Amino acid sequence: MADVLAAAESELALGRPENALELLSRHLLPDSMGEGAPLAVYAASQYAVGAFLEAGNVFDLAANHASGLRRGTLRARAARSFERGGVMGTAAELYRQAALDFPDAAGWMALREAAIIRDETRAIELLQLVPDAGRELAATVWASWLQKAGDEWGASEVLADVGRFAAAGVLARSVGEDERARELIYRAVAVREREQALRGVEAALAESPPASVGEHTAVASAILRYGRAVDAVTHSAAAVVASDSAIASLLFHGEVTERSGNRWGALRIYQNAAAREGEEAAEAGYRAARTYVRLGQRTRAIQTLGAFLDEYPDHSRAPAAMFLLGDIRQDQRRVRAADSIFKILNEKWPGDRFASDARSRFGARALARGDLEESIAVFRTEVEQNGARSLAAQYQIARLSRDLGDTATALEEWTTLARRDSIGYYGTMARLAAGLPDPAFAPKPTPVPSVDVQRELAVLDLLQAAELDDEPAALIRHLSDPDHWEVSELMDVAEGLIARGQARFAVGIGWRIAGLHSLNDPRVLRIIFPWPHRDLLEREAAEFKLDPFLLVALVRQESAFDADATSRAGARGMMQLMPATARGLARQLHVDWNSTFLGVADANVHLGAAHLAQMLRQYNDEVVLALAAYNAGGSRVRRWMRYPEAQAGDWFLFTERIPFRETRGYVQTLLRNRELYRALYGKSIDP
Repeated sequence: MADVLAAAESELALGRPENALELLSRHLLPDSMGEGAPLAVYAASQYAVGAFLEAGNVFDLAANHASGLRRGTLRARAARSFERGGVMGTAAELYRQAALDFPDAAGWMALREAAIIRDETRAIELLQLVPDAGRELAATVWASWLQKAGDEWGASEVLADVGRFAAAGVLARSVGEDERARELIYRAVAVREREQALRGVEAALAESPPASVGEHTAVASAILRYGRAVDAVTHSAAAVVASDSAIASLLFHGEVTERSGNRWGALRIYQNAAAREGEEAAEAGYRAARTYVRLGQRTRAIQTLGAFLDEYPDHSRAPAAMFLLGDIRQDQRRVRAADSIFKILNEKWPGDRFASDARSRFGARALARGDLEESIAVFRTEVEQNGARSLAAQYQIARLSRDLGDTATALEEWTTLARRDSIGYYGTMARLAAGLPDPAFAPKPTPVPSVDVQRELAVLDLLQAAELDDEPAALIRHLSDPDHWEVSELMDVAEGLIARGQARFAVGIGWRIAGLHSLNDPRVLRIIFPWPHRDLLEREAAEFKLDPFLLVALVRQESAFDADATSRAGARGMMQLMPATARGLARQLHVDWNSTFLGVADANVHLGAAHLAQMLRQYNDEVVLALAAYNAGGSRVRRWMRYPEAQAGDWFLFTERIPFRETRGYVQTLLRNRELYRALYGKSIDP
């Protein structure tokens, strides 16, 4: 029975509940029920195929074979099944029974019951029992009761009190409170939270179409953040009209237009704004010049950059304009002109980030012509200025000192950098170059969570198992709030979330703990860099002959171990595979393809590990190239392989030269994370 049960669970996890039902139907015997486990899997399979009433009955039967918290969880699953099946009376009774079996979850069960019963007085009593973590959801339930009673205005104010501004605005509009509705809807549009903002946009367009400059700008900004930039252009253009072509609106419209991919259109907008006067007109002039650069119009770019610098020599954008001008001259192989421009930039604005970029160019130029001492001097200036690229500069000083035979200086610089940037990319590279030992992290402790944390995590288990819609996320948000816990308890919460498949939330908590406590605490680092699914990742790494530390570093970066992660481009799962790529990999591996596999951890990692191994073979096991291709695509990497740094096998300099900031940072982050995972979870530490 154990083998049958394991097979059925696998089929269910792979999105094939029909197969699980068939397996269990043939082997489900009364004397093999145990604590109701086979029945629970059978019921979960029925639930997955939409047979909610049948699932409810079987979950209830499974609960009769269980005890304690397990019975409460199964009762909650039964209740949710009957609720989905429309049998609200039975669902309410089962929620009440679940509360008796699992008292710590009684407030959440009261919330579910209040949402489905018909007795308003009883609903009011139940909502008083809901814990603070469910306050927003309780308000939503109470608002629905008010709506049933015909009090839309009261429901609107209840929703507004808990920040559900879009829904509140729609209700206010329904009772003729147009001014209040508009206020609430545009508050929703401005919220820095994706779902709420997009609901606000939807409500604005349907209920209160933008009429003012601020409203058009707010809608365009929200779409720009969370939607498609091309859809924001209409509203940024309307903002221009509403403002009578004010420069600020033109600048915003130009930005939206450029981000939508229409650079020529953006250029015309910037030129229009630049024809005015004042500080904003100067900004428009710079943006027009920058757009010429992005369009590859070098002659016009040089003219407009020169005109900008002549007219606004002390503008805040002047260092950027100077660097762009030097960059163009360098691309044209007018080296002396480029050096002259970079020199002026370095002298006039030594602390600016573009001066750091200029010094990097100077150092690289000196290195290219074999003048190692001059290159060291340039990089030394960057370190002394503590510029934006000072860590890279210090690494270069050590490398060049070594090449000149000064191994003592090289070791000193690398050692200093390893201390200065102890868990950063350049510090990690310095430690490896100098042969320094890995950071010494204490073995992973096995702390016992506080009683309060254990209680809340047990409740989370029930809410997740019952497949409730909003309650698990509400509780996780509550648990993630540092104001609710001592630092040690917050660590308990984060570790508990990792164990429950919620590593993405735990990583965010870990960064907050680092700010409150210390980033260098090994326990904090293992929260920020967790390793759930370790057995799975090590097994797949072994099968495809991959470094397991590289594989886990990649999964963390791609999805933070979220099996349900989906990117805007459509990449899915833990290793963020595009469906077409995954389908091709499945065919190569002789795996029967099913699109649901992308959301299953085991299947996604299996295909993703094969993909990474394939890329490593393609690039002769050169990790930098394989990672760059994983992020940016093979065609770009083939183009970059023509760089002299690639021809020389200097992968540090090659990485520095990757033109896409995202890809460069991606490669650097994964190389750092690989070594950090090695230090945190080495062989001396138990999984």
